Amino acid sequence: MGLFNKFQSGLEKIVGPFAQKVSQNKFINSLTEGFMASMPITLGIAVIAVLGNLPFKPWMNFLNSTGLYTVAQDTVSLTLSLLAIYVVGSIAYAYTKNQGEKGIIGAVIALASFILLMPLQTVEINKESLSVLDTSYMGSDGIFVAIILGLFIPWLYCILMKKNLRLKLPEVVPPMVSQSLAPTFVAMIIFSLVFAIKYVTFISPYNNIFNLVTTFIGKPIATFGASPISLIIVFTLMNLIWFFGIHPNTILSCYMPILMMTGVANTEAFTQGKALPYLMFSVVASCLQIGGTGNTFGLCIATLFAKSEKYKSMRKLVIPANFFNINEPIIFGFPLMLNPLYFIPMVFSPMVSGFVAMGLFQIVQPNLNPTISMPWVTPGFVSTFMTGGPLLLMFWIIALLIHFVMYLPFFLIDDKAELAKEKELLAKEEKEAVVVETTQAIAK
Repeated sequence: MGLFNKFQSGLEKIVGPFAQKVSQNKFINSLTEGFMASMPITLGIAVIAVLGNLPFKPWMNFLNSTGLYTVAQDTVSLTLSLLAIYVVGSIAYAYTKNQGEKGIIGAVIALASFILLMPLQTVEINKESLSVLDTSYMGSDGIFVAIILGLFIPWLYCILMKKNLRLKLPEVVPPMVSQSLAPTFVAMIIFSLVFAIKYVTFISPYNNIFNLVTTFIGKPIATFGASPISLIIVFTLMNLIWFFGIHPNTILSCYMPILMMTGVANTEAFTQGKALPYLMFSVVASCLQIGGTGNTFGLCIATLFAKSEKYKSMRKLVIPANFFNINEPIIFGFPLMLNPLYFIPMVFSPMVSGFVAMGLFQIVQPNLNPTISMPWVTPGFVSTFMTGGPLLLMFWIIALLIHFVMYLPFFLIDDKAELAKEKELLAKEEKEAVVVETTQAIAK
C-alpha cells in the first residue's frame, strides 16, 4: 500500500497539473467542442449508411435496380467523406463564441479561408471547361489544415476585433446591419493574409498548403499516432488517469484529430471501393474500450458469480447500465476508482486485448464498413456487428472474455471479503438480539 500510495501521489503531481491546463486551454476546449458539434452528421447519416450497404444480395439488387445505391453512396461521400469542411466551421464557431465574439462570423470567415486555400482545377467535360475543387482536400487530406485554420483564423479574428478595428456606423443603422459590417476591416486583413499564404504555397514545390501540411505535419503524426501500438498506449493511459480520478477526456481530446483522420480516410477508401488504409487500427480500436473507459463490462459479467449480498444487489444496477456503455455506477459504486484491488485489470485490460486483437488480425481480417456510426449508448455487440459483421463481433467477444478473465480473480477476492463482513455483521446482530432477548426475559 505504501508503494501504491507513493505511485498515486507521484502520478497526481505529474498528470494533475497537465490535466488542469488541458481542461482550461481555450484551444483544446474549442477543438473538443467543434468535434462534438460534427457528431450529428455522422449519426444522422448512420441509417442511410447502414441501409445502403447491407450485405444481402436481394437487398443490394433492389438498391442497384432502383438507383438507390448510387444515391446512398453519394450521400455518404458528400457528408462523412467531407468532414473537414464541417469541422473547420464548428471549431471556429466554438472558439469565437468562447472568446465573447459572434461565433457565426468566426465560423464563416474560417470556412471561407479554408475554401480559398484549396487549389482550383480546370477540367473538360463534354467539351466544356469547368472549374472544380478536389473533394479529397475536404476529407482526410484536409483534416489537419481544417484544425489549424479552425483555431488560427478565429484566434486572429478575436485579437483584431479587440484592437478596436471594428467598422463604426451611425447609431441610426439597425443593430443587425452594424454587427454584420463591424468586422469588415478585420476580414480584409485576414483574407489578405490567407491570400499571401495561398500564393507562397502555390509557388513552393508543394503547390498548396494541404500538401505542405500533410508532408510536414500530417504524415509524421499519422505514422506515429495512427498505429495500433499508439492506440493501445493512449487507451492504457486513459484508463490509468481515470483510475486516479482524472477524466480520460484530458487525453482523448488531444488524440481526437488522429481518430477523426483515420475515420475519414477509411470512409473515403470504402466509398471508392479501395482497401481501408487503417483497417487494423479500427479493428484494434473496437477491442479496447468495452463498456466504457476501464473495460468495465467484463467486471459486470464477473458480478454474476457474486456470493455477497452487496454485489448481488449491485449487479442489478451496474449490468443494465453498462450494457448501454454507461459505467459511472460501477466506476463510483464499487468503487473502481482509487481501489488498489482493481488497478491491474482496469489499467492493463486494453493493452492485453489490444495485442491479442493485433495477433488475431494477422490470422483473419474482418471487413469493415466505416460509414456506419452508431450512438455511443448502442450496445457494443450491436454496433460491432453492424460495422464489421460476425468476424468483428468475434474479435469483440474475445476481447470481452479477456476483460472478464482479468477482472474475475480480483472480483472474487473482493466478493469474498464482502461476504466475510456480511457474515460477521450478521453474527454480531444475532448476538445482540440474543442479549436483548435475555435482558427482556430477566426483566420479566
